[in-house]
Amino acid sequence: MATFLTRLKGVAAALVLLTFVGRAEAPKPTKLKTGTLVVLETTSPLSSKDAQVGQSVTLRVKYDVVIKGRAVIKAGAAGSAQVVGAAQRRGLGKEGSLSIKPSVVQAVDGQMVPLSSTAVGSAGSDTKGATIGLAVVVSPLFLLKKGKDATIPPGYEMQANVATDVDIE
Repeated sequence: MATFLTRLKGVAAALVLLTFVGRAEAPKPTKLKTGTLVVLETTSPLSSKDAQVGQSVTLRVKYDVVIKGRAVIKAGAAGSAQVVGAAQRRGLGKEGSLSIKPSVVQAVDGQMVPLSSTAVGSAGSDTKGATIGLAVVVSPLFLLKKGKDATIPPGYEMQANVATDVDIE
């Protein structure tokens, strides 16, 4: 009987120990605060020739965003932007223009983090002066010459800020 009680105490102690080990607290969420800087880059070329206002543009995070030693947004994470301005090149040598604005990025827990920023963009080459000069000297047909389209190459770097506090699991 004493052996049975000793074994029972051993089993009970093991169960109590397992109960406490199994109750390990879940890690507390990390707060990603409003205004935290996120550096992004474009993944493909964009051109004012075919971009449309409202079009979605794929971005990726260039550097880890680290809070208290924990990466809450990893380099390479997906993000997106919107085309907020696009104008094709025009006659008289007027250049095209293109502007995009980062909108969201994906955190390590999978949630989409809203971003705020000013629009970033590009303008094509303006050839108005040369076009008008050539038209006066050589031929009025040079007035039909168009400027260059605006382009944003892949890897174009831009900065945005977290728009609102977000708890990252």
